[in-house]
Formats: sequence, C-alpha cells, structure tokens
Amino acid sequence: MPNTRKAIRVLIGIICLAGSLLTTAIAQTPADTKFTSDSGGFSVKIPGKPTIKSEEINSANGPTTLYTFLVETNEGKNFYLVGYSDYNTKLDTTKSLDGVISAQVSSMKGKIIADNTITLKGYPGRSVTIETDDVIFYSSVYVAGNRLYQTMFGMPKGDSMPPEAKEFFNSFQILI
Repeated sequence: MPNTRKAIRVLIGIICLAGSLLTTAIAQTPADTKFTSDSGGFSVKIPGKPTIKSEEINSANGPTTLYTFLVETNEGKNFYLVGYSDYNTKLDTTKSLDGVISAQVSSMKGKIIADNTITLKGYPGRSVTIETDDVIFYSSVYVAGNRLYQTMFGMPKGDSMPPEAKEFFNSFQILI
C-alpha cells in the first residue's frame, strides 16, 4: 500500500530529524522471536530480524546518535520499530515526551486519538495512537535518565492490530 510506505518513511524521517531512513524487506522469523540489544539496553519480541540503522542527529537536547531497529511485515504494510538515543544531559521528561509526540503527529499530519501516561520499570512515558487518513500509528516513548526510547507499530487504517503487535508492545523491556 503506497500510502502506508510513505507514512513509514515520513515517520522515520521525523524521528531522525534529518531526512528519511531507507527501509528494506526483511526475512521473516517466528513471531515470538526475542531480540535483545545489549548496547541499547532493551529487549522485545519482534516478528522478524530487524534492520539496524544509526544516524547522527541534532536535537533540542544536543547532538546524539539515533539507533533504529525496523521490521516490516504484511508485504510492507505494517512496521515495527524500536529506537533509542543517548544524550549528554539528563532529559526533561515532560518536554522530551511532549516534543517527540508532537513531532510524530506533525510529521504525519495526523491527530491523536488516544493518549496515556505510562511507566515501565519506573521510567516515565507516554503511549499515543495517531490517526491519519490512511494509517494508524501506535507509539510509546520512555525517558530513562539521559536515554530516550521509542517503540512504534504502524498499519493501514481499518485493519485490526495483529496479536504480534500487541506482544511487541507488551514484551518491550528496558534493561538498564
């Protein structure tokens, strides 16, 4: 679906704050595959082997490297993404969460249809659902000291969230 692929590229672009990342097809592995990033300090169940990218970016919190882990499924119509960045300073939780969510909504020209305050292992976060004309995005963002984590799933509007996506969000763990 062309609109979904375009939306994926736009969303990744705003995360990087500097252009878009290229996406590639991924060989599928069982849906219950647990992926652990030792350097990223997280684990997650994700339905495939992720494509790993890194990009130097400048942000309101200073320069950083954004690391992304991306899997596309359903012939590129759905995507799973985990991203993290480390900063040289402790992040202002509210400003950081609001900034990331606002940038996602703005870049997608979407609207928030659900917004919840969440925590994971004591780390504060926000979980939002963003709707556009063609796509639904589910995004959770956490601040862990000077590290910002993002988990996202996107799919065509009107589709039902697959069980693998629910497991993806429920399985995400911060290991630092």
